[in-house]
Amino acid sequence: MKRVALLAALFALGVAACSGETGPSVAPPKLTDGRVTMAKVGGRPIPVFEFNCVVSEKEATVVAARVMYATGPEGLKAAQGNEPPALVAPKTLEGQYVASQHQLRATVDPSKMEELATYLNGPDAKAAFQWEVDWKAPDSDKVYKQRSPIFTTTNDNITGAGLATEVPGTR
Repeated sequence: MKRVALLAALFALGVAACSGETGPSVAPPKLTDGRVTMAKVGGRPIPVFEFNCVVSEKEATVVAARVMYATGPEGLKAAQGNEPPALVAPKTLEGQYVASQHQLRATVDPSKMEELATYLNGPDAKAAFQWEVDWKAPDSDKVYKQRSPIFTTTNDNITGAGLATEVPGTR
């Protein structure tokens, strides 16, 4: 009986090794320096906000981007045991990759997202967010996913265009 179990395990390993499933041939994009900023026109703030993230893609190609965000002090669940920190009930906002600036962007237009724009403009604004990109290696059509660390920010950083804080343990 032990031999049958051993042979079955070896057979399964052999099939997995020969299936041709390999990882990507290049490293995934690195996502850093998250921030939420308020747009300004002529030095005056306007209630349009933008989630940003810097991308170092090297040979990988970013094909899609989105940001998941949660607002309020309860938007981030602290690490518990083996579970890493996580966003609580995140909402998703489609983003775009601006290759010439190596940056991800997602705009919060107050005419379409009035509640979020009003909140981000408030003195008690707190947000936690995480970027996710779909990317491909140059020699493959397979699409992979990569997530950034979780970032947190406050109204002071939002209105001052400061960097968000990277949450430890989410990289």
